[in-house]
Amino acid sequence: MQTQQTRTGAQFLTTTIGPDDIFTREDLTDEQRLFGQTAAEFMRGEVLPRESRLFAHDWTLTRELLRKAADLDLMRLEIPEAYGGLGLTKISAAYVGEQIAMSPSFAGSLGAHTSIGTLPLVYFGTEAQKAKYLPRLASGELVAAYALTEPQSGSDALAARTTAVLSEDGRHYLLNGQKMWITNGGFADLFTIFAKVDGEKFTAFLVERGMGVVSGADEKKLGLDGSSTTALMLDNVRVPVDNVLGTIGEGHKVAFNILNMGRVKLGTRNISGAKNALNNAVRYACDRRQFGRAIAEFGLIKRKIAEMAIRCFTGDAMVYRALGDVDRALEAVDPADSTAVLKTIEGFAVECSINKVYTSEALAYVVDEALQVFGGNGYSREFPAERPYRDARITRIYEGTNEINRLIIPTRLLKQWGSESKPYVGPSFSSGVGASFNSGATLTARPEGRAYALPTEWALLASAKTLANGMLTEAVAAYGESLKEEQEVLADIADVMIEVYAVESTLARAEKLWRVGAELPPSPGPRRTGAPPDPGRPRSAPTRREEAATVALDIARVQANDAAERIARSAREVRRALPAQPRGSTLTDLIAPIASFAGTDGVAARRRIADAVTAAGKYPF
Repeated sequence: MQTQQTRTGAQFLTTTIGPDDIFTREDLTDEQRLFGQTAAEFMRGEVLPRESRLFAHDWTLTRELLRKAADLDLMRLEIPEAYGGLGLTKISAAYVGEQIAMSPSFAGSLGAHTSIGTLPLVYFGTEAQKAKYLPRLASGELVAAYALTEPQSGSDALAARTTAVLSEDGRHYLLNGQKMWITNGGFADLFTIFAKVDGEKFTAFLVERGMGVVSGADEKKLGLDGSSTTALMLDNVRVPVDNVLGTIGEGHKVAFNILNMGRVKLGTRNISGAKNALNNAVRYACDRRQFGRAIAEFGLIKRKIAEMAIRCFTGDAMVYRALGDVDRALEAVDPADSTAVLKTIEGFAVECSINKVYTSEALAYVVDEALQVFGGNGYSREFPAERPYRDARITRIYEGTNEINRLIIPTRLLKQWGSESKPYVGPSFSSGVGASFNSGATLTARPEGRAYALPTEWALLASAKTLANGMLTEAVAAYGESLKEEQEVLADIADVMIEVYAVESTLARAEKLWRVGAELPPSPGPRRTGAPPDPGRPRSAPTRREEAATVALDIARVQANDAAERIARSAREVRRALPAQPRGSTLTDLIAPIASFAGTDGVAARRRIADAVTAAGKYPF
């Protein structure tokens, strides 16, 4: 990672990257993989065999499993070493989360504890608060939860009605109100609870259950049956003044920063769920026979398998790219300086929202298509398709709904770029493309350097970036301050920006794999598994890496094909909505090269992708 350029957030529309500029899962270190392996073995050995008890709400078992996870250091990854933690990177924590996600219910319990439950204290706690609670959270002695949502305030968190009033002796705050949808609510020991001091100053508090917190009954939910989700009743809960978390009246900084940090790592869990669903579908499709052959041999099943694999590959590329960028940026910051750490991560709010939207919708697509592969059996609880389908639905709602995150993307970009804009230059597939706003940079059709395997797709990307910039520029000019009320327009602009980030991440990862595969010695043909290639023998079969690189290039081409169609559609929606016709004419010019993108033979490419997946018997990356 040290050789890659450090980037700040929200640069992807105004800069050009190459394969060597991003972190991919192929770059994981041996130490990171070892932590992941430990987590995977724990899940397979301890959690998955007992899931039926979790689904029956055996919260005593959940706590026991959390303690066992803590014994394996899985609860202390992001806690500073000074307080009993390991102080590891976001990549390390996210990779562990990816393995834990093989049980979405338990992943919810552990994730709520380690992320939104513990990190408010890590970044906003006083030294005394950290010393008191963090070692016990790291060991699993205490289980944490995060309580923000209320019956009347969901996305509009600042509309909370829970109040905090100072007691007459000035030693406690009395909290009154109700919280909803609290993960770990039935058994957590320590809550981060948000309330308004004197009914006005939105503030975070560290609240122990023994201070008077009462949990409601576990919710009867669509999915995640094995995690506790309850309401909390607060009736004159007595919280010591020393348990104010952060600054009175600045609870929004705690709330929104912690949710943003959760989004940094959420994508790996989503894509892990998608891969598991794909793997189940592939195994079934290879075993299930109709009309005398496996259904995996039929074209429409191949299309489904390919589409699922494309989303998994793209989502992986996006989330590890963002994690790598965040970790590189954090290397320049004193980890003990919480303010600087939070500001650095906040700078990547756009990428975090992009990844939250993309990966949750990719997961939704994959679990739906996986169930379809199972046919009627997929609707039965005897087969492993219906539960992932139900479990996945919440991911488009929690950590900020996808609607809210779509609004965050363009509005946050405007905030980070500033109010002054600079003209953009029309797109071209063969020459440089100008950037807009305050960057002053020039976007080239593809990154400089060695030959690229996907030159036309890189050129498409350059035009798509210009279009995205142009859409936002013209929308600001057309609507001015009222743009924030034009949610449909903002959402379409966000969709184009999501596509741009997805295409670029996929192209860079595929090119990176292609370069590695192309540099390998010739394959010696049939050989025993694990035997090194003999460069002196003639090539007769591609190596595993070469095969993976070939599939990756097919994925990148098809993904760019489809993205071009979606980008053109969203851009046309914005063009038609803009009130000033000359602006619509300008966008017409910017849309043209996207709409005319020739692309590749998607039918043949999808067949090759599906064949590679079924040959491997699982997602091959």
